[in-house]
Amino acid sequence: MKSSVRRMVTGSGTLLIAAAVVLLPAQAAQADGAYYGAWELTGWKIGSTKIDCPGTLPLPAPAPAPAIQCTGGEVLELRSNYRYSTNLEIFGDALLSRGAYATVRFPGSTVKTVIFDADGTTDDPRAYKMKLQGTSSGMPTKMKIFISVGAPGGGDTPIKMIFRRDS
Repeated sequence: MKSSVRRMVTGSGTLLIAAAVVLLPAQAAQADGAYYGAWELTGWKIGSTKIDCPGTLPLPAPAPAPAIQCTGGEVLELRSNYRYSTNLEIFGDALLSRGAYATVRFPGSTVKTVIFDADGTTDDPRAYKMKLQGTSSGMPTKMKIFISVGAPGGGDTPIKMIFRRDS
């Protein structure tokens, strides 16, 4: 009798674990669906300075970084197969404007982190925080991708890229 119960419990437990393994990625993919699609860059915010696209940041960029500007029509497309394409050089370079991306939520974090890795021969992943805002038909309409960098005089300077869902 004990062995019959043990087999039933073990069999049920194995079935539950197998179902959980199948359901967890499906739930994660469903949750990720909120940011799939094409996003147009509408502006930058560096510290308290904001620049709307098209435009050029009025502050000089720290050497050797290029001046931050947006010419308008800059799009980041996030696909459901965890590939991206863009005409923004910050996520790749002028020749390689596509690659793979992944999202994670670190313990204790209130926002997700998105990691971009451009296609190419060198491995150069870039990680940013990501926050989705606003809704239209249940889908977010605004996305902020941001990091904080050390300022020359100490402290951190937040740098945000602001996107709107491209309709």
